[in-house]
Amino acid sequence: MSAARRPPSPVGSGLVRAFHLERPGRAIGLGAVMLTALVAACTVEPGHPALQSATLPEPVPAHRFAFQRAGDAGYKLSPDGRKLAWFGTHLWRTVLNVRDDGTGETRRYRVGAAPQWTPGSRFLFYFADGTGAENYHLYVIDTADPRGEPVDLTPWPGVRVGLQQIIAGEPASLLVHHNRRDRAVFDLYRIDLESRRQALVARNPGDATSAITSPDGGFKGWRRSVAAERRAKGPPKRLAERKAGLVKQPGETFRMLGTNAERTLVYALSDRGRERLALVAAHPTLGWERVLFEDPVADVSYVGMSRVTNAPLIADALPGYPRSAILDDALRKDLAGIIREQDGRAHAIEILSTDARERRLVVAVGSDVQRLTYMVDRDAGRHVRLAQLVPDDLARVLSPMRPVSIESRDGLTLHGYLTLPGGVEPRGLPMVLYVHGGPWRRTSWGDPFTSDEAGYAQFLANRGYAVLQIDYRGSTGYGRSFTNAGIGEFGGRMQDDLHDAVRWAVGRGIADPRHVAIMGWSYGGYAALMGMAQTPDAFACGVSLAGPTDLASMIESFPAYWALDLSRWHDFVGDPAVPEDRDAMREISPLNLAERIARPVLIIHGAHDVRVRVDQADRMVAALMKAGKPVEYLRIPDMGHNPGWWAHRLAVLRRTETFLQRCLGGRAGRSDWFDAVAWIWTNWSRWREGGAPPASAGPTKAETVE
Repeated sequence: MSAARRPPSPVGSGLVRAFHLERPGRAIGLGAVMLTALVAACTVEPGHPALQSATLPEPVPAHRFAFQRAGDAGYKLSPDGRKLAWFGTHLWRTVLNVRDDGTGETRRYRVGAAPQWTPGSRFLFYFADGTGAENYHLYVIDTADPRGEPVDLTPWPGVRVGLQQIIAGEPASLLVHHNRRDRAVFDLYRIDLESRRQALVARNPGDATSAITSPDGGFKGWRRSVAAERRAKGPPKRLAERKAGLVKQPGETFRMLGTNAERTLVYALSDRGRERLALVAAHPTLGWERVLFEDPVADVSYVGMSRVTNAPLIADALPGYPRSAILDDALRKDLAGIIREQDGRAHAIEILSTDARERRLVVAVGSDVQRLTYMVDRDAGRHVRLAQLVPDDLARVLSPMRPVSIESRDGLTLHGYLTLPGGVEPRGLPMVLYVHGGPWRRTSWGDPFTSDEAGYAQFLANRGYAVLQIDYRGSTGYGRSFTNAGIGEFGGRMQDDLHDAVRWAVGRGIADPRHVAIMGWSYGGYAALMGMAQTPDAFACGVSLAGPTDLASMIESFPAYWALDLSRWHDFVGDPAVPEDRDAMREISPLNLAERIARPVLIIHGAHDVRVRVDQADRMVAALMKAGKPVEYLRIPDMGHNPGWWAHRLAVLRRTETFLQRCLGGRAGRSDWFDAVAWIWTNWSRWREGGAPPASAGPTKAETVE
């Protein structure tokens, strides 16, 4: 999940049966790279019978999906309404533009992570990690300094920093938490962005997961970890013994969003006494709740709150296509023109930023093929389009993500999306079952630059594949019971849901049963390997991206700050410290099932992954090779758990399309001239800058005052 777009080291290439993506040697000449770039960017034509006579849309080069900042995006209006920050591209780099409406000047900064304004409208701050290890640092930009550059205020190796609170009444102060003192816990600090001085607010007692603070930034106490509460009650019990109680009595959620101006009502996302999260207004002392917005299928997923009235303005749910509700009458009137321009197409609407008085708004409207950004001037009664994220030529060849509902073998309704290639009859197609990660999340509907799941679906559909994405039990977004139905079901009914989805597609004639692949990231990679092992004849091949292969050792090697509370993993998978749980995990770990895998497997993993350590992939590849199984391995040295940088995404997409073309018979690019660009760019960045983040003169870190 690294927010940094530019890691410090290079990406190379390799093509052997089991291989690494290692740093290219300097002996590889620039001329050879350029020769590769000059090869005609032709396409391997599809070999599957259903595609050979089809008129597919034009093939989109992989780099257009990999370089996600295709257009201007991420607009942030300063609280005083006088400055606008947004991302764009300059000389093939992602840059942050900051325009001052007073002077008309626009400055560019080398920033790859989404920034936020402080209340005083002078400072922009953001959190970024250039290593892939998810140790985010706090960076600040002083927009009042004409020569200012991003400054790392927390340049401590191996330390992770996060935002606790932006303090409304303080124009240049932030509450942050970090684990510099003890890597296992986070202490609370206040940082003054102007002086760059840091003061300790509260020291973690050792068993707290987060601090509790008041709206004015006052420290109220610590939230103790669930694991600490359980340890106080005695030694852990095996999951099989606890499962019935966990499923029967799922925990309730009451997530406060704010209070009304009179502090007589609390606005919250709540599932107290109901199955799914709803937006409610609750009385803080009497305890009653009044529902303001809910959906009968899905949790409420987004709420935009007013900083002027403290009331909710807009709310969204995603039962299939998005369902939005504008809760403020004046806002509904002001956005009516934008909504009319969508011509009835399914869309989601989001308030990206506002000025302090909420008279100027930046609003985004997204669909599955486009994302448009508008500036709304409420006083003038007009709106203007600031940007569209997806270029017109790309939007024209994208396919709709159609909602589907599937009944599992035990009667559970599973929701998801089917994306079909254009220009072909949806009969007997090669298909990819793409499994989302988490597993505690859901498939994200949207355009290919905003949603990772949509990005893979659109890329694969463009190659000629039907793409089925299903939210198996254990996914979030459909209520407490649906999520908790995944307790103890790793390698069990969660896998059954995926196989039921394939049977659904085959039964309706959409998928060719002999040409179905299973692919996914993180948990999805685990599910891909388990599917290949449990039902060796069901899938023609599989792609595991950052997938766990040995559950017990994965849990034991999580980052130190995760170890404070692993209660969710212990509840869903088991506790490796409990012998019975460890034995059960061994039986559902792909590493121990390598002998059962019969079809080709592609494994891709980042060497800097701290969630699923790269040894999980190394050991799986070794086990498959020892068993004589067909396996290919792409090991990316500078990548973490997610390919945050475009060159890493390009490497993943290019390797995947080539692998699937041989397996399923879709089409693939023979060459992508950006392959050479990625090689040159990564090496040039390493040799010229050594990966060092930009910094201004003067102090480069926050001074600690305890």
